[in-house]
Amino acid sequence: MLRSCGYSTLMGRDDPALLRMLRAGTDEGRELNQALDGLARIFGRHQAAERIGAHVTCREANLIAYVLVVSRHLDAAVVWLDEHAASDSEGEWHGSADFDAARYMHLDR
Repeated sequence: MLRSCGYSTLMGRDDPALLRMLRAGTDEGRELNQALDGLARIFGRHQAAERIGAHVTCREANLIAYVLVVSRHLDAAVVWLDEHAASDSEGEWHGSADFDAARYMHLDR
C-alpha cells in the first residue's frame, strides 16, 4: 500500500478516521492531536530524523511519514523521509541519488 505511496490519494474525499476524531473535539482527539504535534516536532528535526532514520526500514519510514502526512504535518514528513533516504543504499525504496520526499509522497502537486 505505501510502497507506491500516493499519500494524497489515500487522503482522498473521505477523511481518515483520525481526522474525523480530531475534528469532533473530544478530549481524546485533543490528546491525540497533541501527541501527533510532538511526534512532528521530533521527526521534523533534521538531526533527530537523520539519527533515527538510519535505523528504521523503508516500510517503517513510510509509515511514520504517512502518520505525519495524515495529521497535516507535511513539512515534518518531508524532512523525515529525506533524512531516512540519505542512509538508504541504491536499490532500496528511497535510495536513488535524485530521491525527493515531496515528489515521492505526491505533495508537490
